[in-house]
Amino acid sequence: MRKTFRAIAVASALCPALAMADGADLTITGTIIPTSCTPSFADGNTVELGDIPAGSLNRDRQTELQTRNVTLSIRCSANAPMAIKVHDNQAHTQLPGIVVDGTDWAMYIYGIGQVAGAKIGGYGLRYGTPTVDGKPSMIMYKQGGMANWDTPDTATLVGKNADGGNLRYSWGGSLAAGPTPGVVHIFPMTLVPVIGPSANLPITSEIALNGSATFELLYL
Repeated sequence: MRKTFRAIAVASALCPALAMADGADLTITGTIIPTSCTPSFADGNTVELGDIPAGSLNRDRQTELQTRNVTLSIRCSANAPMAIKVHDNQAHTQLPGIVVDGTDWAMYIYGIGQVAGAKIGGYGLRYGTPTVDGKPSMIMYKQGGMANWDTPDTATLVGKNADGGNLRYSWGGSLAAGPTPGVVHIFPMTLVPVIGPSANLPITSEIALNGSATFELLYL
């Protein structure tokens, strides 16, 4: 529950008759929240894919690179149910047609950079089993104005929040019970990087990959 405390202070002083000056109001606002939560990534917030030899890439089709584990940890000062939104900061560089876990839906593919106007590829975020204070949970989602939590449209991938869709994910024991409150929330993922056909890339010099996503915490 969010509560806002507002105070208005008005100061005045004795002034000579007929010499009153204009006054000014001071408004103080703020929010007292019941708990605070801190997110972090288990191995830091940079995923290093290392050097990728151009000769190892397929010329006429995508190449799926070695996956990397990414674990989001959320620690709270008291029991709290949590949700997340994921924003793709490089969505404009997503290469159309990239397939991860059998889907090429744009909302599940994140951009990984571009060079000389050519889009390099993309990546997917495959979710694992979340835990709340060590207890395994199921993942659930809401989108737009949905009243109830539901199971995700895909069985493996985390979608990104785009075009005002208000897509958010949470976790708990059941859909009926909804998100589970806890102090330590662990959300494991696997990053699945994909490079597009190398024939479409200017591989005459080094090409830097540049993916970026923001995980937004939501207090429920």
